[in-house]
Amino acid sequence: MGRSAFEQRWRRRFTERGSLLDDDAGIAGWTPTGLETRVRQFRRLWDAEARPPGLWLDIGCGAGTYTRLLHREGHRLLGMDYAVPSLHKARGRGDPQADGLEWASADILRLPLRDGQADGIICFGVMQALSDPRPALAELCRVLKPGGELWVDALNARCGPTRLAEWRRQRRGRPPHLRYDRPDGFLRVARNAGLEPLAVEWLPILPARLQRLQWTLESRPARALWRWLPPVGALLSHSFILRARRPAALCQE
Repeated sequence: MGRSAFEQRWRRRFTERGSLLDDDAGIAGWTPTGLETRVRQFRRLWDAEARPPGLWLDIGCGAGTYTRLLHREGHRLLGMDYAVPSLHKARGRGDPQADGLEWASADILRLPLRDGQADGIICFGVMQALSDPRPALAELCRVLKPGGELWVDALNARCGPTRLAEWRRQRRGRPPHLRYDRPDGFLRVARNAGLEPLAVEWLPILPARLQRLQWTLESRPARALWRWLPPVGALLSHSFILRARRPAALCQE
């Protein structure tokens, strides 16, 4: 399967970041405060329920931030990325003798895994660098066990600041920098891939200069507002996480 020019450009960028940068945030394309905020919000969502130990895949693992986090929770982890320099950094950050922690070079569209192999998958920071999420979501569904859990994020096309920034790019005649998804459309794509959506979780993130106010967006009242009025969550959230699972029926090819 050939890669679009958009996807090839992002593959080069991620490979360059893995080669030139040393911090987890920079390799992933985030500011330090941005990555810290995302990880903190993920931990809150993840810790809301217990999961039995199993084999989890971290697709697009970068320097392994989430891979190491889930491994410390007692899961077996396989971190996968197509940027080999990032994988080298990931290996260097972990204990080389750790049981149940492995790394592999792989493309999300052609995962070197058999059907139904993984108990769970996290896939963060990948969808925005693909021209079309459909083949990737179908491949993620394929390698999940029936009942297996998927956490995948996407950039939010309904975010107010994002819409303004993209409008400005368009006015200047510049092509889109990244690809954005509408949550409702992303849910349809996930269902068509054979996945059963469980929840959409909003990830509001303020710019670094406003981080002192970030707590207001993560407070209990704010989270309740997102649940009761999803359009408000969509307006303020740079990205969202879709939690889904593979049902007993076969995924779509």
